[in-house]
Amino acid sequence: MNSQESKSPRIRVAIPTLNERDNIVSLCDEILRVISDVEIVVIDDSSSDGTGDVVQAYASTHPAVRLVTRPGRLGIGSAHHFALKEAHDDGIEVVVTIDADWTHQPSDIPRLIEKLDDAAVVVGSRFAADGGLSDWAPSRKLLTHVGHAMTRVFLQLPHDATGALRAYRVSAVIGPLSSHTLSSGYSWLYQSLGQLHFADVTIVEVPIILTKRAYGSSKMRVRDVIVGALNLLIFSTLFRWRNRGRQS
Repeated sequence: MNSQESKSPRIRVAIPTLNERDNIVSLCDEILRVISDVEIVVIDDSSSDGTGDVVQAYASTHPAVRLVTRPGRLGIGSAHHFALKEAHDDGIEVVVTIDADWTHQPSDIPRLIEKLDDAAVVVGSRFAADGGLSDWAPSRKLLTHVGHAMTRVFLQLPHDATGALRAYRVSAVIGPLSSHTLSSGYSWLYQSLGQLHFADVTIVEVPIILTKRAYGSSKMRVRDVIVGALNLLIFSTLFRWRNRGRQS
């Protein structure tokens, strides 16, 4: 085997942040511990708590870490899309997206990357066997299960479509994800997976346990839930029209 064939793919972990200064350093430390030869890009939406300053200081002593500061709250969906587009432009083969609040465990990332041998997208699933929501409040569990049920009914997606812990083979997903305008907010998560599913991109799941956030509070507001539900109804109608004749 020549050196080019044996070379490992470049892996980038993308972390969208908004006021996560108490979580981001320990999260980056753990990612660097569990994955060798990884790049980390923190995509910060001008956090008011100084998250960007913390990351910039950390990056000064950790060359694998880089900060991207965006002007204002542009949305988690646009951060994910930015991460994939930038990775494609930079020639990165594998991108992993993870939340900054420690609800996702960096120790799960190697399992997701390993499954990319058989798929273009690997989803960390709370609903697969052995997955789940650990220690979450009943109200958040209910919202999560309702969201999962709605994506299954309206978009006919068999996967956990509202979770952000994912691994992508960039070259396989950038085309389908750039072919239509998707939401800039939380709705991007199910819209992107729906777009990839109906583009016949291979998607597999790895079970994960979603834990409570370590510090701070959730950025999801009641408005986000309402907008997400309305977007799902509108998007599902457009989706059925766009993909009519492709479903059995």
